[in-house]
Amino acid sequence: MDGSVGLDNELNQTFYHGLLPHADTDPLLREEGDFIIRKTDRDGQIILALSVKWNKQVLHFVVNQDEAGYYYIESHKEKTLYNLIKWHRTTGTPVSAGSHAKLINGINRQPWLLDHDEIQLQRKLGEGAFGEVYLAQYVQMNKVLSVAVKTMREEASRQARLKFMKEARIMRKFSHPNVVKIMGIVVYENPLMIVMELCPRGSVLSYLRKNAFVNLDLKLRFATEASAGLSYLEYKHCIHRDIAARNCLLSEKLEVKISDFGMSDERRFIHDEKLEKVPMKWLAPETMQQRIFSPKTDVWSFGVLVWEVYADGKEPYPGLSNIQTRAKIVVQNYRMEMPKTTPSLVTKLVYQCWKTEPNERPSFAEIYDRLKELKKK
Repeated sequence: MDGSVGLDNELNQTFYHGLLPHADTDPLLREEGDFIIRKTDRDGQIILALSVKWNKQVLHFVVNQDEAGYYYIESHKEKTLYNLIKWHRTTGTPVSAGSHAKLINGINRQPWLLDHDEIQLQRKLGEGAFGEVYLAQYVQMNKVLSVAVKTMREEASRQARLKFMKEARIMRKFSHPNVVKIMGIVVYENPLMIVMELCPRGSVLSYLRKNAFVNLDLKLRFATEASAGLSYLEYKHCIHRDIAARNCLLSEKLEVKISDFGMSDERRFIHDEKLEKVPMKWLAPETMQQRIFSPKTDVWSFGVLVWEVYADGKEPYPGLSNIQTRAKIVVQNYRMEMPKTTPSLVTKLVYQCWKTEPNERPSFAEIYDRLKELKKK
């Protein structure tokens, strides 16, 4: 089963939630008898599942099809899945004898679930961790918006798909002028997509590298706006884990937007044994040594981001390999010199971000307050 899995139109328009994982659907089921239909992956096969809230827990049932194409969950069969759901609702017959779960209220699809035909991909902007990133048109009833779209490769593993959906789930909780806004996700058929606001001026990194003379006022603004977005994420208990100039995007008016939540998590502390694909030169010493992430490791990375801004987009620790960088920071307690044009108060702040002891580093709320004051002067 794939595509829209032969679903009748009534179902597509109502409580069918596509490939949305249960981490996203379970919170939608609040009352006894609330239910949705979704697709899931079992042993590499895409199957239909019915999720129902019953006895204060969410139960998941496989929707079966016989050789004649009739749908059933346990015994009663109907020609369409919509009619099967309707039969269970109107007769009050439990979904299964063992669970006693009844279908009372179908939860309609969420407004942030978009259809494929609303998104028209135009040209490739780059590669993401899971697929490509495109410039696209989001066609709504009364307007057309230019957006950025992250796509998921069709052949991606279930694990990769869950990570992709987690990124979207985290982004949906954010609303801040200095954090990239998510418009919605496309989950009804492949490719899965995350639809986001377009940042047409590219990343802070590419802007610094393309423009030879970025004035100090604009550099301070970049640092201040990045800290505003990160202060908001800190307030939301989100550890970003990949703060760098390449992940700060720019609006048409050169406003900074924190982006790329592929490694982010809503926890106060993360221990990651793998440390795969992590950018070594932006890592705090405790991450290099103990593989831990916290709000204070993000603060360290922010210090490196500010260095990038004042160094016109140069790579941190110039001339050093990742291994040499790690040795110099961990063994020799080395810190980069800030570029000579950096205001002294910014230099002082960055060195505080690079304190060896995490608790001696400032919070993002403090960083933002201090940069904001400096910006006023």
